Amino acid sequence: MSTERGKRYTAEQKQELLELFRQSGMNASRFCKEMNVSYPTLRRWLGPESAKPVQFVELDGAERGEGSLSVALPNGIWAEFPLSAERSVVADWIRELK
Repeated sequence: MSTERGKRYTAEQKQELLELFRQSGMNASRFCKEMNVSYPTLRRWLGPESAKPVQFVELDGAERGEGSLSVALPNGIWAEFPLSAERSVVADWIRELK
């Protein structure tokens, strides 16, 4: 399969790729690179349910940089970050893990 512009997939190819993605445990970006599928195509196939809302919680001691932040993603991946970590670094890691 290729990411060339205008690439068409049969219904069977689409279903097979969606099943492979759901079973892979990979984030969408990595899966697309490995399977040579365009990222926008996969997101379109997944539909609006793939864009789940983000939930925020307040953390006690966060302003003092005490403790750690544990993140559980829907694909089963867990990550733990010290509260003293740069927010941009944590955000980049979370985006990559998705």
